[in-house]
Amino acid sequence: MQLAGKTYSLALANLGRVRCEPTWHLGPDWVRGLHDYDLWFVWAGRGEMKIDGRPVVLAPGTCVWMRPGRVYEAAQEPTARLGVNYLHFRLLRGGRTLPLSAFTPSFDVMRTRQVELVDLMMRRVIDLSAEAPAVAAELMGALLMELVREEAATAADAPGLDQHHHDLVQQAAAHIREDPGRVPPIAVLARKAGYSVDHFSRVFLKVMRVRPQDYIINARLERARQLLAESNLTLGMIAEALGFRDIFFFSRQFRQRTGQTPTEFRRGLRRI
Repeated sequence: MQLAGKTYSLALANLGRVRCEPTWHLGPDWVRGLHDYDLWFVWAGRGEMKIDGRPVVLAPGTCVWMRPGRVYEAAQEPTARLGVNYLHFRLLRGGRTLPLSAFTPSFDVMRTRQVELVDLMMRRVIDLSAEAPAVAAELMGALLMELVREEAATAADAPGLDQHHHDLVQQAAAHIREDPGRVPPIAVLARKAGYSVDHFSRVFLKVMRVRPQDYIINARLERARQLLAESNLTLGMIAEALGFRDIFFFSRQFRQRTGQTPTEFRRGLRRI
């Protein structure tokens, strides 16, 4: 694994996937038990973390690379319990554990646009850790390099935008993904972020690399694929649940982006 121009290997420790209990919170004393790196990935819910007192939004797609020596506090919104994948690991060089003081993580917090992919890779690491730890460690290394690469690309593509702007856009994007069928008008999203519609659209495009209108449609179609695969809802019911004005518009949008009609997509799944 290549990080900051050097080659490392990786050893996994404690790892898992949880949906936090309603009363969950992270107190400042938690870090006393942290003796390695801990990568968090938020896959559901909303909350806030403070890193050395600096507030950070926790929403689907948030990755936090934690390490001893920092102070972490976190809480979740009561109606949006956090879902988190966590992976404790150590870095090694020449077969020896690297002292934590010898390597500074490439990011404290980043927000991936590849939410489904990162979640899938982390779940695979968790599943493989017991039966094939070496394979799990290699996959974890590949994931870490991809997150570092994406964070560097985002910083290069959005110069001049501070963390506050990124947080506001990521909050809006998380709200869209959480319930794509009931997304408020873009004017409402912009007002909540404190922007005009035009400025919100420009900042959203800069951070997410897609216009908010297209992001909403993509989120709806991603949820449509899930419902087509996992439920017996009719096309009309899916179209209505996801905010499409009618079944014909839903089918047209679905085909434009997937190359298949919803019926063809569902039929193909049932042949597998």
